[in-house]
Amino acid sequence: MAAYILDLMECAVKAGLLLFLCKDNIILKEKYRSIGKILFFLQAALVGYWLSHSAWVDRILYGNDTGIISNSSYSLAKLTVVVGCSFVVMDFLYEGRRISKLYLILVFYTIQEMTRFTLYSAWSLAIAGCMNHLTEQVIAEEIEAEYFMKLTEYIQLYGFFIFAVGYLLFMYIVLRWYRKYMTGIVEETSRQGIWFLMLTPVIGMVFSAAWRITFYSQQGAEVDFLYEKHGSMYIVVPVIALLCLVCIVFSRKIYSDLIQAEEQKNNLLFYKQQLADMTEHVKEMEQLYDGIRGMRHDINNYVADMEQLLQASTDSGQMPEFVKKEAGLYLQNMQRAASELFLQFSTGNPVTDVILNRKGLLCVQEHITLEGDLIYPAQLNIEAFDLGILLNNALDNAIEACLRVADEQKRFVRFRGYVKGRMFFLVVENSCDERVMRVEHGRLQTTKSDQEAHGLGMSNMRSCVEKYYGTMQYEVRDSCFRLTLMMQGASNL
Repeated sequence: MAAYILDLMECAVKAGLLLFLCKDNIILKEKYRSIGKILFFLQAALVGYWLSHSAWVDRILYGNDTGIISNSSYSLAKLTVVVGCSFVVMDFLYEGRRISKLYLILVFYTIQEMTRFTLYSAWSLAIAGCMNHLTEQVIAEEIEAEYFMKLTEYIQLYGFFIFAVGYLLFMYIVLRWYRKYMTGIVEETSRQGIWFLMLTPVIGMVFSAAWRITFYSQQGAEVDFLYEKHGSMYIVVPVIALLCLVCIVFSRKIYSDLIQAEEQKNNLLFYKQQLADMTEHVKEMEQLYDGIRGMRHDINNYVADMEQLLQASTDSGQMPEFVKKEAGLYLQNMQRAASELFLQFSTGNPVTDVILNRKGLLCVQEHITLEGDLIYPAQLNIEAFDLGILLNNALDNAIEACLRVADEQKRFVRFRGYVKGRMFFLVVENSCDERVMRVEHGRLQTTKSDQEAHGLGMSNMRSCVEKYYGTMQYEVRDSCFRLTLMMQGASNL
């Protein structure tokens, strides 16, 4: 009875460790958010326990219901069933690509196998040493045979308990070490990255299969054990298993370092773009103020000229035709100069004003309808430069998508910025061609030939909203791309 309880506890702990690996790395489907983890835990625990103690399963797999097998290779069948059941249930309960789920399952069961193999040699040698010592005592008649049998049962029971505790604790350490280098959910890992990370677990499972095939075989009354036939296996197997564990963890670390290096590269491009945007803002502000200074100078001349024209008409008693003509030209020039300084959008901040009006002029040139309303949220302490980055990238992407729409009459960009409580929302919508712009697995698929530039604008915006503990969402529906950015005000941080 005690052995059954220990076995059930072992299966429950392994199920808990599987959930530990999946935590924050894979997302439950919406309809299973409340009970999904419980169902997955029960599946992992009960299936393993049932396979270990079901006479029906033993009869199918081994041809008997005693659980005794004549060849260790048959144990692969139960391992395959356990792995397969975990994958099927995970695929049923969790979102994401199947390859990502298979990767997590293989990592977990490979670590389970390798931790067992790492400790098995030391454990088996310790048990064998105890049994040899007791046998010598029986031969020397220092203990009775009945007492020897009881001690043998205790050694087997407590030996199993110590081994289970040891390898489960080792599993937890390795999984914790592995999770240390996991960045973001698995679904965000590229397909190529998944295949790279899956290579070492696959190698580990192949080694596990080889070990199980050759561990022992029975022909009649003769049992051939691998460790007894080749004593070096007591060292070779744990060393190989330990190396597999190290490779699994460090392959994850190497991939994590590559991702961080890529992020640093993207950050460098981000800062370069920030510098370019800042330079562009400065130039546009200089042009605006130069225009204002020039208009002030011209207005003085216009006023002087108009005074002379009025004086000439006063002296002659009536305004000659040529005076009317010259006065009309002067008024037209003044109107044109004033219109050049007219701002289509006024947000209450010069940085966002310049960006929106510059994009407005570009939309006019490209026959794109630009409409929107935005008031700069000064009360939330969101930096104008950060909001400028969001507007620049969002509108650039929107305009680029509109240019891919063949029918100019259907080209539009709409934006809206508003405050709700201590949150600021920026929503940008634009027409798009769904054949070249689509969202797959939560990702916007590229339509650019420059793969390095792809996603940089989105990455820049994501960096900005995360600075304010915000989120970024987007969707494509009915040939319309909708981007929603949400940021918390600094007073709420």
